Amino acid sequence: MGGVLAAAAVCTGGAAVVSDRAQEAKNVQRAFLGAMETQMQIGCYPSETDSPADLTERERTELQTAYTSRVEQYYTEENPCRKRYIALNEGILTAADPNVEYSESCGAADCRFDSVRLSADRMTAVVQAQIVVWDKRISGNPEQGFSVELPVNRDTITAIIKKENGAWKLDSIDSRTSLLAAVPANDEICRERYPTFQMARQAANSINDQTYIKEARFS
Repeated sequence: MGGVLAAAAVCTGGAAVVSDRAQEAKNVQRAFLGAMETQMQIGCYPSETDSPADLTERERTELQTAYTSRVEQYYTEENPCRKRYIALNEGILTAADPNVEYSESCGAADCRFDSVRLSADRMTAVVQAQIVVWDKRISGNPEQGFSVELPVNRDTITAIIKKENGAWKLDSIDSRTSLLAAVPANDEICRERYPTFQMARQAANSINDQTYIKEARFS
């Protein structure tokens, strides 16, 4: 009887270890996705007139504080992107450049994890993933007009995720290849040149995001 109980205990312990590793792998995946989306959100701000100059100092500070917090949540202290992304975001929020690069909406449409390999001490993970990213943006200037762009890319990435202060964060990207994943469903909108930012934004808002990225999703 004792032997049966002992065997049962061993089996239960093994199942717990497997379950724990599976949970850690899920945490790694969430950190990876968070880092990818944070990268895409560099310089995002709400605007009716295309310029960050319309933001109040308080709004600018709040946006920068929120973005800094997000970068620190998903990027290790040793990752050079941590300081670079924070600086880039601040530069965009304080710029007075008439040339516009305005992101109306963006994100990760789909992600397929090919593998998540945890180190023995569970402090490092190697992630291999394919991710579909999209960005509905408006670019141009008042003199030359504005255009709507709808890039949808499928990126293949190998990344190193490390645990820092108990949280998984992106430490580095070892390799990344990017391919155009879809032709926008509303490509006629992209061919137009709009005289004002407001007209370009109205055209961009007429596009259903999910409609033009669906063909890029994994089947």
